[in-house]
Amino acid sequence: MAITLGGSSNSSSFAAFQLESHQKLLEKSLARLSSGKQILNASDDPGNLAVSMKLQSAITVSQAVGTNVSNALSFAETQDGALNTAGEIVTRMSELRTAYDSPTASTEDKGNYETEFQGLRVSLDDLMSEKFNDISLFSATQSGGMTVYTSSSGSSGVGIDMGKLDLPAALRAASTEAFYGTDNASGDASLADFSASDMDTALSNVASLRAESGAVTSRLTFAQDRLSSSQVELENAYGRIMDVDIASELVNYTTQSVQVYAAAAMLVQANMNMMIVSDLLTAGMRK
Repeated sequence: MAITLGGSSNSSSFAAFQLESHQKLLEKSLARLSSGKQILNASDDPGNLAVSMKLQSAITVSQAVGTNVSNALSFAETQDGALNTAGEIVTRMSELRTAYDSPTASTEDKGNYETEFQGLRVSLDDLMSEKFNDISLFSATQSGGMTVYTSSSGSSGVGIDMGKLDLPAALRAASTEAFYGTDNASGDASLADFSASDMDTALSNVASLRAESGAVTSRLTFAQDRLSSSQVELENAYGRIMDVDIASELVNYTTQSVQVYAAAAMLVQANMNMMIVSDLLTAGMRK
């Protein structure tokens, strides 16, 4: 019976080829499982890789816009807090003005009212110097205001007009003499210079300014919510392209593992057959 060496040689080569191929697939499957990414190299899926890069860029920009909106929201909330305090101060000023006109108020009482009134004026002045991240809350000199963009394209935004939120300008409109002006420096303005109507007008102005600040806060809150929702949607789209399906990849990994073991066993068997044939030939030549 003839012995064909070529068949065993072909079997060995075929087994070696299968072992190498499945080993590469096994390594790629393991890399996907360990990294959690479906696309490891540009050659794996060029088209979807390009889409995922654009989505990743959009996610990054959306996060930056969200940070800007959050900072602006904090700024607006700080403004609102200051305006709330200003409203309380003006309300107390109005109360002092009413008490000042009391027929039973003595000269000493009126002097005490005047002392507190001047202290409240200083408190209002202090509010005007408050800052957020070194930006004045109520300065009309800050380029008239700021615009906070709520989209990555910069096509839409929320304006915060710091000029309108200028407390001195609002309170200056309360009377002809005004709370803040040349008299503020000299300290000549007194409680008697203002009427109850002046105080009511001042409080109305502060209330209007607080309503404007509240409207800005509301718009920024809605913008922040939309940005958060948009970011989640972008991350989901990115994940559908890049994230590996663990269950499916585990099945693939198991399949490749079995095929690697099978190819290795096949290669061992083919090499063993070659060794048997070689031993038989060697023994026959010795006889």
